[in-house]
Amino acid sequence: MRAQSWMMGLWLLLLTGGCATEALWNKAQLDAWNEPADNSKLQLFDASSQKDFLVIYEEYSERHDSTRTRAYFLNRNEKRVEQGRQPHFVSARWSHKLPPVPVSQTPPESGTNLPQSIYAVISTNTQSFTIYSSAQRTSHDLPVYNDGWGRVDRIALTPVAVVADLTIIGGFLGYIWLQAGGPGYSR
Repeated sequence: MRAQSWMMGLWLLLLTGGCATEALWNKAQLDAWNEPADNSKLQLFDASSQKDFLVIYEEYSERHDSTRTRAYFLNRNEKRVEQGRQPHFVSARWSHKLPPVPVSQTPPESGTNLPQSIYAVISTNTQSFTIYSSAQRTSHDLPVYNDGWGRVDRIALTPVAVVADLTIIGGFLGYIWLQAGGPGYSR
C-alpha cells in the first residue's frame, strides 16, 4: 500500500506540478493590445528628403481603455509593424516641417487630375492604408502590438505562483506521508 501511495503521489505531482505557475505564464488575461482607434484619424506627411513618410494616427490602448496620438516613420518601421512589434515612435511635431499627403476614404475617380502626385486611401476599417504615387501603389497596416506589460506582471507574480505550487505539492506529500503511517511509522 505504501509503495502504491508514493507512486500515485509522484505521478500526480508530475502531471499537475506547477499548476499556478503554468497558468500564470500560459493565460492571456494579463496581455493587452494597442491598435488603431476605430476612428484612427490617419494623417500622412511626405518626408521625401529621408525617403519616408511620417504617419500620425490615433491609437487605442486596451489596458488603459483610452486613445492617444502616435507618430512614426513608415519605411523605417515597416518590418517592426509587419512583425507585430511596436514601432519607434516620434513626436507628432515633426509634421510641422513636412508637407501633408492627402488622405481620403475612397480613391479618386479615374481621369481626375490630382493636384499632387502622392495621395493615400485609408481602408474602410481604418486599420490600413494604400499610398499612391506616380506609378506605384503600396499598402501598409497601422501598428497592432502587445503592450508588453503582461510579461512584467508575470515576472512579478512568478514567486507567488511558485510558493503556491510548492505549498500544494508539500501538502500532498504530507498527506501521503501521514497516510503511510506518519512520524512514528515502522513496519
